[in-house]
Amino acid sequence: MLTTIPQPDDYKNVGIECLIQAYKGIYTVDNSEMRPGVDRGDIWKYHEIVLRTSIVLIHQGIELLLKSEVARKSPLLLIDQKRGEWKTLPNSGDESFTDLYTIAGNDLLRTFYACIQAGSISENFVAHFEDIRVKRNKIVHSIGGEEISPEDVLKLILWTFTYLLGQDSFWESVLDKFYNHPGHDVGDMELEFEEIQQYIHIAYLEGILGRGELNNHFKIDLKSRRYHCPDCSARDGVLVRGDGTVEEYPSGKWAFLSPNAPDSTGLECLVCREYFEIERKDCVPTEGEPCKGNVIYLDEPGDTDEDTGEVYEEDSYICLSCMRDQSTETKQVPTE
Repeated sequence: MLTTIPQPDDYKNVGIECLIQAYKGIYTVDNSEMRPGVDRGDIWKYHEIVLRTSIVLIHQGIELLLKSEVARKSPLLLIDQKRGEWKTLPNSGDESFTDLYTIAGNDLLRTFYACIQAGSISENFVAHFEDIRVKRNKIVHSIGGEEISPEDVLKLILWTFTYLLGQDSFWESVLDKFYNHPGHDVGDMELEFEEIQQYIHIAYLEGILGRGELNNHFKIDLKSRRYHCPDCSARDGVLVRGDGTVEEYPSGKWAFLSPNAPDSTGLECLVCREYFEIERKDCVPTEGEPCKGNVIYLDEPGDTDEDTGEVYEEDSYICLSCMRDQSTETKQVPTE
């Protein structure tokens, strides 16, 4: 009989890991290797092997994700050996599935499409896979290939996730990889302010690829109005940069109305993945320039005597457009 037959998630988990490692290689160079006065193009010429390795990892990740989907029908469809060679008859002994050859390339692609519902993924995926296969073969078989930029490789990674696993899948995989770090269990100080790392990741992607390209890979419309998250944008803390400057964190706005409508009373944060109820009323900041925001959050509930109804402390609200206090006790309407 055949033993150690794999499960779909065995392939899927390793496939996602290949893609995440391809991304991390590029992200690490762009965020750790750049030096003042050195051209980014020169840095990437020096690290060209990182881009080539990422292409190989993307190709491997795709094949594993395709195998995962085929395995949902039956892992036996992946075996690339004649049935007459299978040790499955009585008294033929056992053979481990891991010792068998499995299908790859065009055979795997055709088998994959035979196992999924017609039209369930974009027709563009076939051309996407072929493009990566050609690039990978040039790298593996000739140790060369066409010039490719880190932006190009990042797009290949994101589109692989989106084609095969759907919108949001790339970002969810990045977040899960971080939040599941075992260092969180022991209070690793370097991981204490974990959300800042995710703000850096998402800001990096938008800065490198542009909002329009990044928008293809999220269900939330990244082109819509953004707000501070009342949770991870409101925590105390600072980010100390390499040049010694200090910045309060997180500084980006990555919370969006859910649904995106003028009367929506829900807000969803892309970073911490929390949902918040909000009120729609005009912001009247206590100081500084006027704010046109109208997304207000109850930051701290007040204190009221349950018996007499006397208010000891009023509710505390903040505007998620400017993060300024909306307290009625200290309200000073800005003058023109």
